[in-house]
Amino acid sequence: MLTDYDMNTPVNDDSTQICANEELEDDTSNGEYQTKPKKIRTQKYTQVQLQLAYEAVLNGTSDYSASRMFGVPRGTLQYRVKNKLSDLAVKSGPKCYLNKSQELALADSLHALANAGFTITTRILKIFAAEYVKANMHQFPEGSPFPAGMPRDTWKSNFLKRHPDLAERMSENWALYGSTSVAPERVPVWFGCVSRYLTEMSLQTVVQNRRQVFTMDEIKLKRAVNIVTCLFGANAHGNLLPPLILYPPTYKLPTQKKQSELKYAVAHQDTELTAGNVLYQWLSRVFQPWLIEENVPRPVILFLDGHRHQMGYLSSQFCHQHQIVPVSLLPSFDHTLRPLNVKLYKAIEKQWRNQLQRSAKAKFTSVEALLEPVLDRLAGTAQSTIRDGFHQSKLFPWNPDGHTADGSQHRQTIVARRQTVDEPQPEKPVIIAAAAQAVEKPVDPTLPLLQRLLESRLSEQQLAEFQARRHDEVWAGPIEQTCLFQVWRDLVDQIDGVKTESEECSDAAQDGSYFEPKLIAVKEEEIGEFSLDIVKEEPRVDFEDL
Repeated sequence: MLTDYDMNTPVNDDSTQICANEELEDDTSNGEYQTKPKKIRTQKYTQVQLQLAYEAVLNGTSDYSASRMFGVPRGTLQYRVKNKLSDLAVKSGPKCYLNKSQELALADSLHALANAGFTITTRILKIFAAEYVKANMHQFPEGSPFPAGMPRDTWKSNFLKRHPDLAERMSENWALYGSTSVAPERVPVWFGCVSRYLTEMSLQTVVQNRRQVFTMDEIKLKRAVNIVTCLFGANAHGNLLPPLILYPPTYKLPTQKKQSELKYAVAHQDTELTAGNVLYQWLSRVFQPWLIEENVPRPVILFLDGHRHQMGYLSSQFCHQHQIVPVSLLPSFDHTLRPLNVKLYKAIEKQWRNQLQRSAKAKFTSVEALLEPVLDRLAGTAQSTIRDGFHQSKLFPWNPDGHTADGSQHRQTIVARRQTVDEPQPEKPVIIAAAAQAVEKPVDPTLPLLQRLLESRLSEQQLAEFQARRHDEVWAGPIEQTCLFQVWRDLVDQIDGVKTESEECSDAAQDGSYFEPKLIAVKEEEIGEFSLDIVKEEPRVDFEDL
């Protein structure tokens, strides 16, 4: 029985033999056969073609006919019909490491961090994906899709192609607007972006509550060649959280029984290439237990340096589950926006140096013998010091305009005058002399003397209460001490303001630029009248020694 091909095709043995010989001659070289590699052409089709072919097979059309009719590979149709796959998206090429839902969850977490001001880099993206796989291994029954533990650059490039909106966010970082030399110009931009973010998250009332506004920062304490890293946290109310102490490799961690007796948590410094591991340790071992113990209402806002303490996947999910809203501080602006750096860390470093001098000849294999006395000495003044730091950084009360008016405009004036220093300026010997005098004698000596005399007549309980309520709008203590508290607070604020201005003057003088110093608004006549008013209001305070 002849087939259709046999009936329609003429048979010619000679031509067939000649063609065979020609092919043999073409493929023969040096007495050996050579075969050319076959080019595999991928059959391209759209989702509409796949849908029509799939429905045709379900309606009774054969796989072969539907494949020829709609241009869809027959194996693809057989696989989808056999496994009853309802998702008819066209997926060509090898299988993706993460499915669509997993990639969306990963991208959403990265978007949330970018909205909070954290910088998303390619390294953070890779580490984020690796931590996501480790935390969700139950979703990967065949094992980790990244055999090396970390995704490769090809996966990163393809992931960003599938999520172009995230690729744009990686190249944008609103915390880096402005140059580093003119850092104050970035402060209003940072405050504006954070204000919009807090408004979108409906956190306007939370940022005005002292107990719900937190910050976390680190300090490095040196002893010989060893460096001890301490992570401290505090809120705007002045509560100092127990620190997380990262021991150097040469120090042994205390035993579990000893750790339960310590007032802080301990861990070894992390040497692995991970992001957010140290931050996750602090969040899970220190921050969350303290919030539960103190019964702090949720949500809470946590300001931290997003460059030093990068948010990994574990830290991000932990914050999301426990209603902790992290916000990245402006980088390269440590001295102003980091509340703990204003005064508290200076006091810790001073106490640490004093403690090292006391125990210079002693040998220590742990840190608690050196650190516990330092923390005990700071217990009495920590609350007022932390409140001052939040007040000066304008993080509490939340005051974006106040930071611009106090610090940025003045520094911008200095920068503008630095740019015009080469231009001919009229001679101002009096102003230059005044600037030099301001650098040498930044504070009127009568002001600290007046403060010491006033505080010497106060009891320790009164002084501690004044320091704790310094930034309160209304005095909530005894009525008879209202005037005395106002006098003391105005005097301390005046001294702090003069010190801040003198530091700015000294910075400008070191750079070789001179400007008109801002005169102190307190005169000798005003001091005299001021003291008389105090005597009238509070007879117990005597200033005749002045």
